[in-house]
Amino acid sequence: MKKILFILVSAVALCGCAGHSHESTNVHEEHVHAHSYTAYTHNIELFLQHEGLEVGKKACITLYATDLANFKPVQAGSATILLRAGGKSLTATADAHHAGMFHFELTPETAGNGMLYVTIGEENAHFDVAVTECCAGHDHGHDHGHVHEGHSHDGHSHAGHNHAGHDHSGHSHAHSHAPHPGHGAETPAKSGDVSFAKEQSWMIDFATEVAAESNFAGTVKVAAKVEALPADFTTVVATTSGKVQFAGNVLAGMPVSVEQPLFYLEGGDVTDNDAAVKYAEAESSYELAKADFERKKLLFIDKIVPEREYQAAEAAYRQAEARFESMKRNFGEGKVTLKSSLEGCVATLLVANGDYVEPGTPLAIVQRAGGVNLVAELPVRYAAQLQNITTVNVETAQGDVHDMNGATTVVGNVANSCNMLPVTVSCNALPGVVTGSIVTLYLSSADEAVHHVAVPRTALVEEMGNMFVFVQNNPVSFEKRSVKVGATDGRYVQLLEGVAPGERVVSKGGVILKLSQGAAALDPHAGHVH
Repeated sequence: MKKILFILVSAVALCGCAGHSHESTNVHEEHVHAHSYTAYTHNIELFLQHEGLEVGKKACITLYATDLANFKPVQAGSATILLRAGGKSLTATADAHHAGMFHFELTPETAGNGMLYVTIGEENAHFDVAVTECCAGHDHGHDHGHVHEGHSHDGHSHAGHNHAGHDHSGHSHAHSHAPHPGHGAETPAKSGDVSFAKEQSWMIDFATEVAAESNFAGTVKVAAKVEALPADFTTVVATTSGKVQFAGNVLAGMPVSVEQPLFYLEGGDVTDNDAAVKYAEAESSYELAKADFERKKLLFIDKIVPEREYQAAEAAYRQAEARFESMKRNFGEGKVTLKSSLEGCVATLLVANGDYVEPGTPLAIVQRAGGVNLVAELPVRYAAQLQNITTVNVETAQGDVHDMNGATTVVGNVANSCNMLPVTVSCNALPGVVTGSIVTLYLSSADEAVHHVAVPRTALVEEMGNMFVFVQNNPVSFEKRSVKVGATDGRYVQLLEGVAPGERVVSKGGVILKLSQGAAALDPHAGHVH
């Protein structure tokens, strides 16, 4: 907790600007309002803080740039800001103080409403700002009628601070997202917020997401078994009778390449079924049929034998040739070799080394990597809802949820003996999921009349049986909000109350915020730098 507080103080300190000296002997402490702004481009989050823009006074501006792809600091070497106010323009460029963090200094020359432009790499954003006249002895409207002991602020007044858009009364929610990409808005913290420095969020698995309206009307949750597609199976069968001999250490689950020998068949002590004898018989039959065909071919040309006799000889030759070539491909050193026609793994071994088998006996099942069928059964009372499935999500045993957009879902029209309807979802192979395992299906239907806010299921934080989310007021300040939970499709959950569309919530890292809230909750002077 001390580390979190230290990072918070360092993040808000903004640069030690001249004119903000704090003597250790001071009894009273000056409170300086920190202006916070947030903008989102398509690729990055820009969070900017300054202590105020006044004519003739050096302003310190700190910029935090976060990559929205992973919510880690942007890896850029420099950034530029341009201030336009009162008809004058000022530009400042800064190298990265740390990854994703930039410190700027500039001194405004004219007062008035203006614009602050930020450029980092190919990303641009702009913020509405105001430059005020610098007043001698300006105390920022604070009446300090207290002695700073134990951080007691008796008599502290905020008169003189007009925080546009920041209503401290009631339960207003400052939206922390920009209305348009690259257009920044002032995003002040609120009293009671949980503070979490950018440096801290960059160190953990952290993310935020904008709450949006959803229209899924209901979801059926059911367990499903993972099965391989029928086309991804092949069975290795005995082509002749004989004794099975494994081609090495053949085990269930071992990888198999195309045409890799798996078994040998040999006659052993059963002379009548000896593979070598059968091979010799096939070779002899082939040679005889070939000689007879070639002889009758010549006689047919000389019109000595009829066409029918010639065709019968040709058919007998072709049959003998096919049988011999088949045995020849798999025969060597007095035994028949049996191979897999697919690349994959041995799914099931059906025989033991030394077993005697007849032709056509299955020896092993080989399965290749590919798509899967997720097979489930549901009570017939869901029949109507299953006819209007719009979204299918799958949750694995590891807790990962996958969107099955593009998957084929087939719902049976006939109930089985247990009054259940079969449901099969065909999709690509799921990472880390093996056939035969169990996953959870979320089958959702939509209704255009339904309008509820949806947030990622990972945004929910439970505390003593109640559900909460952390709503972002700015990228370092978060409000813990109680919510009422509705339906879920596995990835997103509907919130019946507690969050408005467009508010940005913490989708990853909420548990860490919960643990830090006791130490990092802001006091009534949140948003002020001491």
